[in-house]
Amino acid sequence: MKKYSILTAGILGILSVSGSMYAQDSVADSLFTLEQCKQMALENNSDIHVADNNLCSAIETRREAFTKYFPEVSAGASAFRANHDMIQYDVLDLFTLGIINKGKTAGVWAMQPIFMGGQIVNGNKLAKVGEEVARIRKRQSADLVQLQTETIYWKLVTLNATKQTLESAITVLDSLGLQVKAAVDASVAMMNDYLKVELKRNSYRADLVDLENGIELMTMLLAQQMGLGTDTRIRVLSEIPDTVPNYPAAVYINPSDALMQTSDHKLLVKNVEAKLIEKRMEVGNNLPKLAVGAGWFYHDMFNQSHNFAGIMVALSVPLSGWWGGSYAIKRKSHELNNARIELDNMSQKLEIEMSDKWDNLTAAHRKMIIAYEAIAQSEENLRLNKAYYDAGMCTITDLLDAQALDRQAKDDYIAAYGAFRMSKAQYLNATGRID
Repeated sequence: MKKYSILTAGILGILSVSGSMYAQDSVADSLFTLEQCKQMALENNSDIHVADNNLCSAIETRREAFTKYFPEVSAGASAFRANHDMIQYDVLDLFTLGIINKGKTAGVWAMQPIFMGGQIVNGNKLAKVGEEVARIRKRQSADLVQLQTETIYWKLVTLNATKQTLESAITVLDSLGLQVKAAVDASVAMMNDYLKVELKRNSYRADLVDLENGIELMTMLLAQQMGLGTDTRIRVLSEIPDTVPNYPAAVYINPSDALMQTSDHKLLVKNVEAKLIEKRMEVGNNLPKLAVGAGWFYHDMFNQSHNFAGIMVALSVPLSGWWGGSYAIKRKSHELNNARIELDNMSQKLEIEMSDKWDNLTAAHRKMIIAYEAIAQSEENLRLNKAYYDAGMCTITDLLDAQALDRQAKDDYIAAYGAFRMSKAQYLNATGRID
């Protein structure tokens, strides 16, 4: 029976590991779109989890502040025993009368704040602002995660496309090498021409090694960004299009209109709100404070126990505190003014950043058009040089240069397309619309 249990546990363990490996293989074999990558990153990225925890902490802080509206209930008890009477009377130098060498006290009381100088009200307002700030920062973290994911995604797409272009160039050189080798064997071409082809091919093969390393790195970064771990190898679905995307006029928005919806501007506004509340709290810190309470008390001091109930009123009026408090209020006023200045200054800089991101996007689109037009020119140049070489009208060096120019033109278009997509993501993020 024991051997059967061990065998069963072993089989279940193997099936569990196999299922886990199958799940990982299934993920690795899947093709991911950009939206799928972004969605998984929003669900699994560690920065999002940190932002969630910060928001939960802010919510608990607001709930904690709300409890200050209610009475504060306390209880206490104490007991003592002295080595001699605590109060002693010398009676006519004849004898000493002593009392209280032991005792017990206990009590339960509650204090209800009536007026705390606005500290409780403003404290709750400040805690609510803190919660709103945490929500904005969570949105900001989500936007940043999406931007990072999209950047890595398009880098991986462009690297894959560049690899395909390079592999095609190597295939062409393989064919050309066979052609030149046959010509050398027939004593029609010189061995030097064949060696030039081989040198160029080896140079491309070395470039391919660097590209494969870059693809491996980007794949790991994307998997880690999506929360899949660095051991998962995923593939992306997008490819470089054969046509140039349209001019991005549809995504343009006036900077002043976009300003209000950006997370950075919202945080600046909340900072002003927080500084205003902090100033009010500083003023309230120097106002009178009133609280009422009630309690039940018990004591046993003279070998007699007594208990009683009572009500209390506590009033605190700061007098000399206004001296230092006035300076603290002025300090808070300066901090509030600085927050307002920062709001105006940073708002202008945010609008400038939006304009700069738009200029980068339009420039990337123009460069992409130029790079796309160069492909047709480089292909025609390669075709002509191939015909000239076959006719014996140019050297193998001219043909290899034409082939290198063709590869460079295609690589430039791939890089320009990737830069365009990343510039578009940066512009949408700067205007608060990346999602």
